[in-house]
Amino acid sequence: MALVIDSDGADANSRLTGIRLAVLTTRIMELWRRGTRDSDTAMIMVAVAAITAERFTRSGLSDEMRTLDWAMPLDRLAPCNVSSIAAATGLNRETARRRVNALVKSGALIRSSNGEIAFPLGRMQDPATALLVRKLLEAVTRFVNETVKDGALRIE
Repeated sequence: MALVIDSDGADANSRLTGIRLAVLTTRIMELWRRGTRDSDTAMIMVAVAAITAERFTRSGLSDEMRTLDWAMPLDRLAPCNVSSIAAATGLNRETARRRVNALVKSGALIRSSNGEIAFPLGRMQDPATALLVRKLLEAVTRFVNETVKDGALRIE
């Protein structure tokens, strides 16, 4: 079973789909922004999560590493630095550097001896992280269900 775009339905509902995508993006950004001081900080945190761990969506994870219950060893994460964060967020490099330094100082991020940026060990095991992931998944599920109902997506 796969979710696919229904070309005719997507064309016939393009405005509604665009609105639903804007609402989804806004909901997701609001969820990421909670617990941070502003949208730029939220984008940096999202970028660090994506940059350091995206490769696991391709290479796979052991069963125990598929859950947030276990800390991911830092040596398994992909490299992440200020330049990659700036590129991912659209922030200029100096703004990204200042924001990252403030997040490192506050303990929200760590910097390794070679300058790589990551989340501190144990950060992902915080119950708030699992709750955030669940709320993000709920927002995506709501979007998918509405878009299937609209006819822009279908299940095959």
